[in-house]
Formats: sequence, C-alpha cells, structure tokens
Amino acid sequence: MLTYETGKFVPSFKTETSGTDITIAAMGLSELALDPATDAVAIVGPSDDFSESEGQLIGAFLRAGSVVLVADDFGSGNSLLESVGAASRFSGKLVIDLSFEKKPQFPVCYDLRVDDLTRNVSLLQLNYPSSITLGAGASGLAFTSSASWLDNNGNGLQDYGEPWGPFPVIAKEQVGQGTLVLLSDPSVLINGMRELLDNARFADNLVSYISSSRTGVFFDESHRTYFDPVTVTTVFTGSVSNHWKGAILVTATLLTLWAVTDFVDRAFAWTVGAFRRMWSYISRRLGFGPKEEPTRQEVDIDALTEEVRRAHPEWREGLIRHVLKERRRHGRFLDRSRERSG
Repeated sequence: MLTYETGKFVPSFKTETSGTDITIAAMGLSELALDPATDAVAIVGPSDDFSESEGQLIGAFLRAGSVVLVADDFGSGNSLLESVGAASRFSGKLVIDLSFEKKPQFPVCYDLRVDDLTRNVSLLQLNYPSSITLGAGASGLAFTSSASWLDNNGNGLQDYGEPWGPFPVIAKEQVGQGTLVLLSDPSVLINGMRELLDNARFADNLVSYISSSRTGVFFDESHRTYFDPVTVTTVFTGSVSNHWKGAILVTATLLTLWAVTDFVDRAFAWTVGAFRRMWSYISRRLGFGPKEEPTRQEVDIDALTEEVRRAHPEWREGLIRHVLKERRRHGRFLDRSRERSG
C-alpha cells in the first residue's frame, strides 16, 4: 500500500486503557500536533460534521502554508470548507454522465488539465461522483463531459431545470499561503477502483503531491462513521434460530464483499465467461457451433493516438484515447454478439 511505501503517513489513532481493556480510538483533529511547515492533512469521505473549533484549527493550519486534501461526495465536507474560509463547495448531488463505463453513474472523465495531479493521466473511472462548485481562487483540474448533468431529484433521468455539465470533480484552491485539494469522488482511491483506467496513476500523483517535502501526513478518521457488518450480523443472528444463522452469515459476507469490493462482480463475470468458453468448445467439437472466422486485428491505440495528435495537436489526448478505446470496445461487443447469434 502507498501509505507504507512513502513512510510519511502518521496514524491518527490512540490507545485507551480501562482496567484490563485496551481499545483503539480515533484521535480528534484538536489532538494532533500539526506543523504547517512539515505536515499535511487528508480528509477522505467524512460523514460527521466538523465543529467550529476544528474548522478554525484546520483553517489556520492551511493558511500558514500547508496542504489539505478533502475528498467528499455526499458527506460533511462542506461544513469544513465553510469553517476554513474556502470559497468552493461540494454540490452534494449525483453527477450522471453519458460518457460512462457500464452505466451512466460510472462516468469516464477525460477532460483533464495539465497539473502535477494529472501527470500521465488521460482517463479516470468515477463511481457515483458528486461535483465541485468552484469559488474564487480555485481552478478545476478534471471535468465530466458536456453530456453530464446533476441528478437533483435522484430519479436517474435528465429533467427540466437540472444543470448540464461539464462539472469539475478535481480542483485546487489557494487559501492563504496553503493549498486545498478537492476531490468529489473518494471512491476513486479505493482498492476496487484503483486498477481501472488511469486511477492508479492519479492516486500515486495525489500521494506524491500531498507528501512532497513533508515529514508527516495525517489522515482524519474521527469524522467517518464505519459500518461494522460483524457486529450488526452478530446482534441480528442472536434473535433467530441456529438453522438460519449460517445462511445469514454467508449472505451478509457476500453482501459486504459486493458493497465494498468488486470481488463478487469479478467472480460472476469469470463464471459466465468460463461457461461460455466451455459451451463454445463443446459446440465446435460436436460440429454444430459457428465456423471460425478471421480474428479482428487489434488497433495499437498508443500509435494511433500519437498519429492523430500530430495531425491535430489542438485535440486533447485524453479525448482521443477515450474515443479509440470506445471504438475498440464496441467492436468487441459486436464480435461477441455475432458469435452468440451465429
């Protein structure tokens, strides 16, 4: 994990003792000995509001020249932004985009500005993102497409009066002498999303940026509400018969894996793919499967992108790559459709 590779991340937990019991508790922001010259703070996915005193502490820390990351979508990040005196805000509304992977709630972001955070990044895979309303002194670094909109009423449709994009999803704002980094989709940083498109490169850039020239990076965990499936399941299963407890525990485990990882989706996709390969093999052996056709020659996207950029230097590289990858994906889909219909 990157937190261990850098050697700069400082635990924001403490041990509390009561007789013979030892517990781990999250340290509040007011308990951290923060030095704006050597430290940075990362606040990811906050759900509990920040107090006025916490906002003043982070605000003074930021204005003195530090770096603060706030990654939030539908949580309590705005309460901190208001307290520190930032001009930008999270919209708190879901962004739906017709430039997507699998479904419109999974936008593909290809409109990126040149910055340390976007170095070597052409495409980002988002997952139910919100957006950022830029204030004075803020600059957007990554935007959804012009075919995106804010789903204000949550019905998944583009209704009259709902604003169209593009919307910023990554931004920087100068607050005093410090830099506030804003990200409106914290899920970009989770393990299940890291290997999609260029998310890993962005995560690496983000870690490098907030830890550069600093000896400590503090992660605030005191404003996050954690779901404990073990405790919930234990309490629930205590009221049912032993006959159902095993099934409930297995179901709860699978639901937890499905909610926080892509393990179940990958396992299902692998099972379906294996069944199709087996059926195709049996069909060919029995002689009634579709005849083999010449395979499609894959396009070298890197080479073609470079060729297009030479012809049209004013076009964005991320957009070119996105169009070419979509064309390749659609071609593969048509090939599979022909195989199934053949």
